[in-house]
Amino acid sequence: MMTRTPMAPLLLTLLGLMLPVAARAQAEPQKLNVEVEVVLVSRKGTEVDPPKLQKMKETFQKQNFNFTSFKRLSQQSLVVSTQSPTEVKLPNGVTASLKLLRLQGGTATLRVEVPQLSAVDVELGREGAVYQRAGKHVGGELILVLSSPPGK
Repeated sequence: MMTRTPMAPLLLTLLGLMLPVAARAQAEPQKLNVEVEVVLVSRKGTEVDPPKLQKMKETFQKQNFNFTSFKRLSQQSLVVSTQSPTEVKLPNGVTASLKLLRLQGGTATLRVEVPQLSAVDVELGREGAVYQRAGKHVGGELILVLSSPPGK
């Protein structure tokens, strides 16, 4: 029995050295490129600027959101990761945050947080876009349009 006792602490020490390496390999932060548009939608006027937003207008009408005006206020490409939230400054003075929760296959799950609104987890695929409400602004509503950049 005496010969086995010195081996046990040595074996535990070796395991202790190997476990953190394995844990670190799994904890590598994942990253995703996301196109973020801030669009002001309202019932004032019939402007659709740029014309690309006509598809968004049609989608909203099918869901009985009666907005008539769609105007892009900003557009940016961001890198969102699992490590820490990425901030998006909005024209109404609020800062929204996006965080990648997981990336599986062709689908990313993002947490979208806008102060004074509840946090929402959305799924973003390789095609299409996700529309997320981001608060009121000058007589309308701000909508975050999240999409994956076109593939190369």
